[in-house]
Amino acid sequence: MQISYKADPKGYCREIQQRANGLHMADWTSLKAEYDNYSNQEEGIFCIQDGSPMMSSLLMTEEVDMLLDRRLPVQQTFQSSVQAGQLIELSERVRAEIYVHETDEVQGVYDEHMPMAGWMRSKLETMGVNKLYKHQAEAVEAIREGRNVVICTKTASGKSLSYNIPIMEKLVADPEACALYLSPFKALVEDQFAHLQQWADLEEESIDNFKMSGYAKLRLHGTEVTAGLLFGQRNIPQHLRKDRASSLVFEQGRYWLTNVHYLHPILQSIGAQTGKAPQLMRFLKNLRYIVIDELHHYSGLIGSKVSMLIRRIRMICERLGNREVQFIACSATIANPKYLAEELTGKRGIQGFYEVMESKAPINKKDIVLWNPGLIEMEHKRRAVVSDLYEILKTTYSNGQWPRSIIFSSNRQQAQLLSRELNMILRTHLNECGTMELKEGQDLFLPYHANLPQEIKEQTIKKLQQGEILGVVTTKALEVGIDVDCLDICIMLGYPGSHASFWQQAGRVGRSGDGLVIMMVQEEPLQQYYARNPLEFFQQSPESAAININNPKILKEHLVYAAYEQAGTIYNAINYVRAGVLRKVVAEVDEQWQHSEGKLVYLEEPPKYQTLIAMGETYVVVSKMGWNETILFQNVDNRSLIRDYHVDAVFLGSDNRSFYKVKWIDKKQRKVLAEQVRSDYLTRGIVRDSIEVSDITKCIFDGNELKANIGNIIVKRSTFGYKKMYTHSAKPLETVQLTNTYPVSFQTEALWLIWDEHGKSEFRNFFASIQTVSDLTFEELLDGSIHAVEHALAAAIPAIVKCSAADFQHISFHSSSTLFGMPGLFIYDSQAGGGSGIVEVVAEKFNVLLKKAELMMTSCSCSNGCPSCVQLFQCERQNEPLHKAGGVVVIQSLQRYFKEIL
Repeated sequence: MQISYKADPKGYCREIQQRANGLHMADWTSLKAEYDNYSNQEEGIFCIQDGSPMMSSLLMTEEVDMLLDRRLPVQQTFQSSVQAGQLIELSERVRAEIYVHETDEVQGVYDEHMPMAGWMRSKLETMGVNKLYKHQAEAVEAIREGRNVVICTKTASGKSLSYNIPIMEKLVADPEACALYLSPFKALVEDQFAHLQQWADLEEESIDNFKMSGYAKLRLHGTEVTAGLLFGQRNIPQHLRKDRASSLVFEQGRYWLTNVHYLHPILQSIGAQTGKAPQLMRFLKNLRYIVIDELHHYSGLIGSKVSMLIRRIRMICERLGNREVQFIACSATIANPKYLAEELTGKRGIQGFYEVMESKAPINKKDIVLWNPGLIEMEHKRRAVVSDLYEILKTTYSNGQWPRSIIFSSNRQQAQLLSRELNMILRTHLNECGTMELKEGQDLFLPYHANLPQEIKEQTIKKLQQGEILGVVTTKALEVGIDVDCLDICIMLGYPGSHASFWQQAGRVGRSGDGLVIMMVQEEPLQQYYARNPLEFFQQSPESAAININNPKILKEHLVYAAYEQAGTIYNAINYVRAGVLRKVVAEVDEQWQHSEGKLVYLEEPPKYQTLIAMGETYVVVSKMGWNETILFQNVDNRSLIRDYHVDAVFLGSDNRSFYKVKWIDKKQRKVLAEQVRSDYLTRGIVRDSIEVSDITKCIFDGNELKANIGNIIVKRSTFGYKKMYTHSAKPLETVQLTNTYPVSFQTEALWLIWDEHGKSEFRNFFASIQTVSDLTFEELLDGSIHAVEHALAAAIPAIVKCSAADFQHISFHSSSTLFGMPGLFIYDSQAGGGSGIVEVVAEKFNVLLKKAELMMTSCSCSNGCPSCVQLFQCERQNEPLHKAGGVVVIQSLQRYFKEIL
């Protein structure tokens, strides 16, 4: 037993075991809670049996190093209002503008009457749950009654317990019953699997329970419940693969945990009747529950495709005689969870979803601060966000305060670099304050993002939970998924892009006490608008989610999969998709199908399964030392490759200390080879996109003033050069041009408008009255007007076309070589290769989109444009220039053209 008082005067302890393969150390726990009889014991290592001290001379040097207590002091009590008060004082000193929004503490409302078997009540008590919240009991009762249920409550409100109680009751009562858990995030799937293992009967743990990485056989109330993970392993190194575990899950698993991307190809084995087909049929025949977690992420194109996947599962289950599948969906706060769940699953009307919306879980007090950095005198611009961040953290970690923090950054490179800078600045600050002496190189903050190797991510979370670091700098990778109860402060470096994301990130803190949330506003029009109108920001309604289950391209693709999975014949297809759309899709490829008494018979060759969403190639970044190869980063996409890992790029390694330089890119093996170097700078690639029209597939309008076409375009993305960012000096950024650019290009579908000289002349007449009260040139006014139209259309598309903003991209020009020097506008499919059908739907509904865009602009009372009409968060031109009045004129002229043809 090792005892230490370093982190807390009350003392912590951990068990140390000396095994044949070295020391094994348990997690630190409170001395008072676990071993009260040791509470007056001095620091050291003692035998558990008789309390005799360990002789330090028996320990080897490396063992002494392993046994060091590296934890930082524990925050005793965190009061968010006190911390907010300190930030108000700091803001006056650095001339920042801040707004403090308080959310009061809310007491939990518990259920007192829900019936529950004795074994289940005892099991919950061993897990620390003595009572269920009212909303949890409501969900449990509805699931027990056989209803489809959607749970839409705040973070940390116990959603997983709400569905696992009835699922475990069913798995115990029926030894054949199975359950399927689906999540969009691998980390969340693994976290849920870890929580499932808490259900094992403790007295049986050493006898009947069996666990291995990715698979667990649990004994629960005398019944065997087998659970496991299923993942694709394309990008996983050989030594980390879990092939044996996945085989056991297929053969014996009753509770499968996976994601939709892997479930899609799994279904292919049923059609082939080889490999895993018998095990999959066994599972689906006995499937009773499908849990769809993080429902709100299935909006747009991914949701449209997942809706087809869910219908294919339903078809197979019903062909196997299984009509008892229940759906349970869990969502963050969105405006329409019931609608989304019903569209996604096809379960409406009497089979529709019962909503559990009102959380009765306790809510700790939170102070939410909007922080707008102050203006720099004489420069008419605001201080850099990171400069104010350093001041905030130095104030936070003063006077014996040790809160744990999570900082959300916009990209992975910023997470790496910022965590390194914070370590240097805060080490110096704490040493100067005399608070404690920190050694050179001791980590206080670590980065966390999707490209880090899995082992590094797991180590980082463990260090945070054990108190060895003060916090993490992360991307959206930690927005959902892993529960870390020790966090006190959340800092967002800019608005995260949606209110759902904002509240998800804010929900990471305040789980065990008060929480403080700071959103640092960047110098971008949309964020500055929120800084000027904070009440509007907090009173905004959550976003709605939308999917298009009538997308003909998606339906055409998945009908073929469905037929293949059912031995070539689909029965009663109109029970799953709308009859009108089905008839239209089948008529387009009539030679593929034969109609016969409510049956659709597929007549062609077996399909080649495409990935659910085209993810593109991914690369792994490695460093070699002799024959040994170390993975630095993994799952690097094409965009990150050309921006951050081009030849001669210099970047921080995953240890956050070492510098590496890219020497070579192996396109065939998808590897980036880097070598360790000494460097005083990092690089950031300068990426340029160009658009080239490949061919026109459909002419929508061909007039003297305006032309509108649908066709294929080639988007070419290349690294023009890179900027050197010096780490320890005030040297300015240095730009270096590259000759070997390794361009990345992809073809996709697009709709584009192009105005010719007659169209420009027409605009000169339309803009005449605007120019009389404006000092803008005609070209500036035209650029701002078309840019405003681009934004208004982009804002209208998700609701009308039923997709998400990430499913399509858009760009406008007032003069471009792509369009022969003429002004124009492109709307194109984000997916490489196209195929989502979004562009066709945009063209079909273009007149409706124009009306919606005009209404958004004219109904807004602002004069120069705001987030309610023409400003977009994701604008790469930072919402400049935008001319609202000119945009309305352009939209009205477009309506005249499209009124007759669409």
